Amino acid sequence: MAGASGVRAKVRELAAQIQAAVGEDLVSLVLYGSALGPDYVEGRSDINFLVVVRAAPSTVLPRLRPHWPRWRRQGMAVPLVVDRHFLVRAADVFPMEIADLQVQHEVLAGDDLLASIAVQPECLRRQAEFELRSKWVRLSALYLQAEALRSDAAAALLEAVKSFCIVMRHLLRLAEKQAPQSYEQVAREFAAAFRLELPATLQLLAIRQQRASWPRDRDSLFRQYLREVEQVVDVADRLVLSGDSVG
Repeated sequence: MAGASGVRAKVRELAAQIQAAVGEDLVSLVLYGSALGPDYVEGRSDINFLVVVRAAPSTVLPRLRPHWPRWRRQGMAVPLVVDRHFLVRAADVFPMEIADLQVQHEVLAGDDLLASIAVQPECLRRQAEFELRSKWVRLSALYLQAEALRSDAAAALLEAVKSFCIVMRHLLRLAEKQAPQSYEQVAREFAAAFRLELPATLQLLAIRQQRASWPRDRDSLFRQYLREVEQVVDVADRLVLSGDSVG
């Protein structure tokens, strides 16, 4: 479970409340995301739960809704509430999410349904390319509207670097390379695997982890990061599904 004792206490408390609210309709309660790894930042990161239910989710959601304001104050993200059929059928349209859940999750109650789900490489490649290109469009639009990088744009940039690291992790998997869980380790492994330099990515990750402060020249950092993202998109374009690395 999460490394910090404070996070563990929150997880236990929230999990007990979810179980009480769902009752006998609960099939599986799973903790996933940064609360299980080194990238959790108190006050910034969310606590993520997958809630698999027997009944139609629309009949269970009203039981959870009254608790949401308190759960949000405790740092919970909106829980992912699905039935078993939805989860099993999601592997072809949400392969990145399913693969990440499989690699880093903890079953808090019920069955481990993730273990038996197969993710196809072609589905993973297709979603990775879609995510890269759509995120690139949003990132370039963010730069044009940033106006000296006000705090809202800066926060969006820190969220973007996390999202791109998640895609890079899946590109490493497609290339049959080591795919670490830590965002910083992902960036370093990606740079080494595809012979890139990613200093802006690493700097933004350090800022996100509160290990570094924003530089005075934020615009130069943003422009350097845009160039690095272009390199990642190029890697995705040249990636061979057979497992051959890009050279």
